[in-house]
Amino acid sequence: MQDSKEKSIKENETDLKKDANIDADKNTNKDANIDADKDTNKEVKKHPTKIGRWIEIFAFIFLFAVLLKVISYAIDPIRLNQPEMVVARDRHIVAALAEEPNSSDVLVVGDSEAMVLVSTKILMDEAGISSYNCNQLGQRTSETYFFLSKLLEKQNPKVMILETNVITQDTTFNTEVHLTYNATMQEVFPIMRYHSNWRRKFGLEEPPEYNAYRGFEEIYVVDPYSGEEYMTATEDRYKVNPIAMYYLDEVRKLCEEKGIQIILVTSPSAINFNYSKHNTMQDYADKYGLEYIDFNLLQDEIGLDWSNDTGDAGDHINVYGTEKTTRYLMNYLNENYDLPDHREE
Repeated sequence: MQDSKEKSIKENETDLKKDANIDADKNTNKDANIDADKDTNKEVKKHPTKIGRWIEIFAFIFLFAVLLKVISYAIDPIRLNQPEMVVARDRHIVAALAEEPNSSDVLVVGDSEAMVLVSTKILMDEAGISSYNCNQLGQRTSETYFFLSKLLEKQNPKVMILETNVITQDTTFNTEVHLTYNATMQEVFPIMRYHSNWRRKFGLEEPPEYNAYRGFEEIYVVDPYSGEEYMTATEDRYKVNPIAMYYLDEVRKLCEEKGIQIILVTSPSAINFNYSKHNTMQDYADKYGLEYIDFNLLQDEIGLDWSNDTGDAGDHINVYGTEKTTRYLMNYLNENYDLPDHREE
């Protein structure tokens, strides 16, 4: 009997040990599983999914774009009416954008050839025509379109004079793609255009005084052109870069929507122009019913003198040449358009 009890006790002890071992194994497995889960979570955190990566990338791009917009607003020279705070090529266009609304009946648009084409002072003093010379050095047609779109939000001109060198300037397709991309990005993020004025903002550089009269600068330097005749008649046509042509069409459509009359005008330039370019611009004008004035074919009529009327050997006319082109255009505007006289205002 005693032996039977001892045997039963031993069997119970054995069963208890087995149960303890099972529980220990379970706990060990649970701990192992928990540790494994923790390690797995760590791995997930260390190695996010592809979707997570793209979310992070887009979030960064979005926040960076917002930052650029905020900084652009803070230093925008147009909003602050500070044309002296930009690089030289942009001064006149920025000043034009800062003008009082509906203050110009005539806009002159284009690159540096436009800058010397029209004296806004002569137009006002001698005919009372309110005009603004919205030129930009080295302007591309994409910039012409972008800036004109902004200008027409404030101005309601009756006439726009578009100087044609911005269309016919010699370039390549790749160059135009690159410059158009830059112009587009600068339009979206103005800080990219005006970033260089941070030194002036912090007083580290003194900005130059802006004193041009409504976009026109007088150039008195005389540097004669002594080259050969450059307007020899031909049936050839100059092939305009397709990007330049695209934005020319956009400018034309924009003006048509606003009821603005376009006059295509070519400034005298022995260096930049020739008869094949004239033919191309004349074809475009005829196709869309636009007026076209080519001063390279009117040299005798306006009395242009290449020994005195150019400041850089035939590239641009100087103030003496500008007086001649301006008075011709002044008479043309008075004869063909009903423009108010602002001299008594």
